[in-house]
Amino acid sequence: MQQLSQKIFRFSFLSILCFFSVNLYSQKKYSLDLKNLSIDSSTKDRTCTNITEIKILYKNGKEVSVFYSNNDIETPFNQSNIELDDDVEKIKIHREVVDAVLKFNFFGNKSTCCDCFHTSDAKEEKPYDITYCALRPLSLHVVSGEKKPQAKGSITFDYYIKPNHTLKTSDNNSAKFLPIDIKVPLIAKEGFDSDLYRYEYATEKKKKERKWWWPWPWGDDYDYNWKPLPTKFQQKQRIEVSAEDVLESKTKAEEMIGKHIYFRVVSYDKDKGSVCSFSDELPLTVTQAAPLITIKNVQSPLCNSNGTTATVTIQLSRKLLGSLEQYRKNRDAYLGEVFNVFSFIKEGGSKTEGAIGIDGLPRDLTEYFLQHDRIDNVVLRTASVTTNYEIDIKGHFYYLNNNRQRDSIQLYTDDTQHKGRFTVAVPEPLNSSLYYKYDNQCFGESMGMIILGFSGGTPPYKYIKNGEESVLVDGNSIYLSNLPSGTYTFTITDKNDCQILKNGVVSPVVVKIGGPTKPITIVNEGEADFVKHVSGYKRGDGSITTIITGGTPKKNDLLEYTVKIESDKGIKKEISLYETDSSIRGFKSTFEYLDAGTYTLTIIDDNGCTLTKKITITEPDELIINSIEATPISCNPRNSDPNNNSSINSNGTLTVNAKGGVPTYRYVWKRFNKPYTETRDKTITDLVDGIYQVEVIDANENKAVGTYTLTYPDPLYLKVTKSEMTCSAPNAGQATAIASGGTPPYTYLWNTGYTGAHITGLSAGKYFVTVSDSRGCSVQEKVVLSYPEEVEVNNAIITPVTCYEGNDGKIALTLSGGKGNINISWYDAQGNPLSQRITNGGKTINGLKAGKYKAVFRDQSDCPALEQFYEVLQPEKTVINIPSQITICQGDSRSFDLSTAFPSATFRWTDSTGTLLSTEPTFAVSAKGIYKVEITDQKGCREATTFEVLQSDKVLEVDFLAATNAYYNYTVKLINLSHSITTQWVLPQEVSLIKEENGGAEVRFPKEGTYTIGLKGFLDGCEKTIYKTLWVEKDRLGIGKENSFKEVVIDDFKIVDNPNNGIFRIEVKLKKPTAIKIYGMDILGQMVISPIEQPESTTFNIPVSNSRLSGQYLIILEAGGDIMVQKMIVNH
Repeated sequence: MQQLSQKIFRFSFLSILCFFSVNLYSQKKYSLDLKNLSIDSSTKDRTCTNITEIKILYKNGKEVSVFYSNNDIETPFNQSNIELDDDVEKIKIHREVVDAVLKFNFFGNKSTCCDCFHTSDAKEEKPYDITYCALRPLSLHVVSGEKKPQAKGSITFDYYIKPNHTLKTSDNNSAKFLPIDIKVPLIAKEGFDSDLYRYEYATEKKKKERKWWWPWPWGDDYDYNWKPLPTKFQQKQRIEVSAEDVLESKTKAEEMIGKHIYFRVVSYDKDKGSVCSFSDELPLTVTQAAPLITIKNVQSPLCNSNGTTATVTIQLSRKLLGSLEQYRKNRDAYLGEVFNVFSFIKEGGSKTEGAIGIDGLPRDLTEYFLQHDRIDNVVLRTASVTTNYEIDIKGHFYYLNNNRQRDSIQLYTDDTQHKGRFTVAVPEPLNSSLYYKYDNQCFGESMGMIILGFSGGTPPYKYIKNGEESVLVDGNSIYLSNLPSGTYTFTITDKNDCQILKNGVVSPVVVKIGGPTKPITIVNEGEADFVKHVSGYKRGDGSITTIITGGTPKKNDLLEYTVKIESDKGIKKEISLYETDSSIRGFKSTFEYLDAGTYTLTIIDDNGCTLTKKITITEPDELIINSIEATPISCNPRNSDPNNNSSINSNGTLTVNAKGGVPTYRYVWKRFNKPYTETRDKTITDLVDGIYQVEVIDANENKAVGTYTLTYPDPLYLKVTKSEMTCSAPNAGQATAIASGGTPPYTYLWNTGYTGAHITGLSAGKYFVTVSDSRGCSVQEKVVLSYPEEVEVNNAIITPVTCYEGNDGKIALTLSGGKGNINISWYDAQGNPLSQRITNGGKTINGLKAGKYKAVFRDQSDCPALEQFYEVLQPEKTVINIPSQITICQGDSRSFDLSTAFPSATFRWTDSTGTLLSTEPTFAVSAKGIYKVEITDQKGCREATTFEVLQSDKVLEVDFLAATNAYYNYTVKLINLSHSITTQWVLPQEVSLIKEENGGAEVRFPKEGTYTIGLKGFLDGCEKTIYKTLWVEKDRLGIGKENSFKEVVIDDFKIVDNPNNGIFRIEVKLKKPTAIKIYGMDILGQMVISPIEQPESTTFNIPVSNSRLSGQYLIILEAGGDIMVQKMIVNH
């Protein structure tokens, strides 16, 4: 029995394994089940052939056999999950039965023959149309052709063809996300009829309980709450859905963040409507989609360079979801979207491959995109060729999960519209080629030629040659002629001013027009050996010696240059130069024994280029003294220099000028009849008065003599006059310096820096003037001036701004002093001049904002302007004391009363749509939403605030008991009836809190009157306050003396239970042993419970029973001079 069980298990397990292997891993398009197969045949003599075959005819014309049998003895098994490659056109059935021929031999014995010609054949092959996902019967019956058929055959079976579905999302959606409001694709296997595509989703997945004991090799199995997607998504091979599409509610979709929604594609049975075939479930995780990105205003680089940059505008479809304030204050508690990665990469590249540099992004993109939906002028350091780019973004969404714990999930960023794809077009590099050039033959000629071609960049092209003006190119080449030798640097630019770059560096095109590097040059020209003049008049000992380089020396026969000379008298000479001497720097030629005159020197090189010089040989003139120039002595010794410089009394100079002879000259100076040290300079200095003699000697010892007499100037004198000063003209002082003697003209220098003789515009003070004559002799004098009266501001009335940030401030001034009309200029704190709303001759200015101002006062005198500073104040900013966010519990409302804070204001309460809800100072809200209040006070000043009301699912119940009537100076007990919440008593300031315990309170009132007592409760962010009014009056019962001091003796006073049914217990605890009295009164002051008196003690427990009581009562406790009153409610 045990072996049998094992065999049954093994067979069952292998059967299940085989079935699931086919179902789970089959990649074929369809599966075919053949059921209830039945084959039958009959023959009269002997069966020769008995064939049964079922074929599948595909729509592409191909046939495959799915069942074949050559006998009907064995009952065929049902065939399941036969794999079909393609779409099925028909099912073809082949049935063939052959009966043998009966034969008799010579002896009369009979036999059968299957190979004989006249066998009985029953044969047919017939195609049938098919239906997918429906169990359909097929049958075929065949008989032979005799009147009484000898061969018969049949086949009957049911077939069921079902599609093998698969379902996936796009490869881009690697994390398998389902965004709330962005559609992602669901892609089924293609090629099925449209009615075979039906999509279902599930939001719940529950583990199945196994009903068998053997191990299950594929892990746990699950049940799903499958539901069909909306009709618009059905009968399609590919659909695109969002979480909002699936759940048909954005709110429901947001509740699913972080959870799976499962999808499958199914086909339904055509007859039963049940699931015929289904794909594996595809789990997608609901998440928030990042904002879509558009790249706008792409400014591609105009030039191709290593530092290629482009600018773009990043446009988001919306701002990031979340509170900026919360993000800034506490990121650990922040709820909303954040960006973790935001980079530009080459399209199709990875985060590292092809990533490009970015300038201009904010440091914290999350904080930025919580406030904005775009960034302008982002600079990208792009590739040097035209390239497609996209944006790689990653982010997270922080939310509260089902446990109200902060959780996060990756943002969906795989949509094409998240990539922001764009193209940066980069032109080809600008380039230039030298087509042709021609060099010059002689130095200095301009016969050179250059032809340049251009390519790349953006035509038309321009070039700048050696820093000259830019030239526009017609076409793609230029032809330049008549160029002198030298290096030509061409700066080539295109339409966008791009330049040619080599290895990332601007590379101008450089073309060198060749030619002789140096002109034919006489290197010793100007030197002593070049021209030797005649040493004496008509001596004929002159010479010309040349050392020649440059040009193009001749190469044939070693002949280098030809040198010719011709005088103005017709004398000609010629020299051919063959070799050079390294010691003399070139090729040397010498023409000697020349007379004074003009000679033409000609030098010829290999290219026929020539150098011609006119050379004059001279002879010296007669040596003479042309002049003696003197610099006079500056001052007469009788003048005292202000700077104590005595040298100006002995600073004369003499300079001799000679001509003729043969320079250079030598000089010998002497002073007649006075002591003097001889000197041999051309100029002698530091001379006093006297007669001086000079002797000039040239290079050939020729001599000339001259004399000169130096004298002192007259003494220099100075006096100063001044004008009278007036109080109304403090800066109009004048003074005049009058010089005489010395050596005119005179110059003047005042200590103010002024340099004229007559000075004006002086204020009070001491002034000095120094006069100097043309030779630098100086004297000094002084003059004293005084100031007039100034402008004075006697009073300034400053009117502050009425409203915060208003502009109705005012400054009014009262002035005195000054001369004539006073001009007043006004300036703000930044120094900007003000010209509007100025009245009263500038003394009053209106329409001012809060801030500091400057007034500048100028009268008709030349006095300095007076500056005064004033400050206009403004009231403090009005604060509306409403929280930005409040929470109310179920059935509650929240009231706001702004009448006290803004007693004379007008109000506008509106909702998020701008609908006006109220114009009263009080306002109550009972529904969640965003509200706004605008307040205009009696001055017309406006202020507004917006607040959000959240709705909690909790119920907040707050209540307490208190006596409706009480007496002042007596203790009244307040009983808290609220449970499981936090509470806080709200008492008027003048009410004394005696004790607070277990939520209750004991209070005393100072005087007669009406008091409002409140109890505030808190729960889950909600708060609610209930108020009750107590009437406090004198002790009309005579319990105690009015206004007398009451010692507090009562420590605790309880009514157990309260409310009750007339049966209750009074518990009293005193601070010291004292006799007590307890009695009860109704609200009309009538006694309903007779006095209960107890002897001295500190604790009392007094039972009371009075079934006639019903309603509200005051229970009064007297202990010594202390009294406490509690309210009691009796219900039956």
